[in-house]
Amino acid sequence: MSLPTYAQTRKPPIDQTVPSQLETATFGLGWFWTPDARFGSLHGIYRTRVGYAGGTTPNPTYRRMGDHTETFQIDFDPTIISYMDILQLFWKSHNPKRKSWSRQYRDIILYENESQHQQAKQSMMTLASSLNGPVETDILPLTTFYLAEDYHQKYRLQNTPLMGELRMIYPDTGWIHSTAAAKLNGYLSGYGIAETFAADVTQFGLSESGKSVLVKSVAMRREPLTCPLPAWR
Repeated sequence: MSLPTYAQTRKPPIDQTVPSQLETATFGLGWFWTPDARFGSLHGIYRTRVGYAGGTTPNPTYRRMGDHTETFQIDFDPTIISYMDILQLFWKSHNPKRKSWSRQYRDIILYENESQHQQAKQSMMTLASSLNGPVETDILPLTTFYLAEDYHQKYRLQNTPLMGELRMIYPDTGWIHSTAAAKLNGYLSGYGIAETFAADVTQFGLSESGKSVLVKSVAMRREPLTCPLPAWR
């Protein structure tokens, strides 16, 4: 696959239009690779990253996580998708009636400020009333979010030839915070909106051969692109 000659001097078009005012939300939903891809495919979410949070162990790593949980962060534009909208999607992405079986993989909301705290509690109470029972998902303040190792970031994308093009555009770790990387990771994982896929392909800064690889990869999936967050069962 040939690499674009302009790679090191031109960001993908989608990375050139990121709003300056974004808010951040942090959650745990079990294994962090899948929600990283799911949420990253949503309209209004511009950046994603996975890491460790919710505990007290200093400087955790995947092999020495201590009392932390695998979590993911998203940077979103509240004028497009609100925190309450994201909370509704969070609740639909797991079974809130079931207790987490492991601290490492627990379901958790980690709020950054009092506004997020109140919205999280309100959404939980609304859900509990509809379930006629307790909600087992934790809601806690975020203290420190530790970025996970590079090999965990955009995991599906990293296991395709397209990662070579992203590394040419971002020779350091800038690709971790790239909107193009978040959206590519979502599409390659089978999430996203099929109706907008053709237009989105042109926004990722890929070479013509890279675009072809992406289109073929999505077309070859056993299942078509799906709603990012199916309702829990």
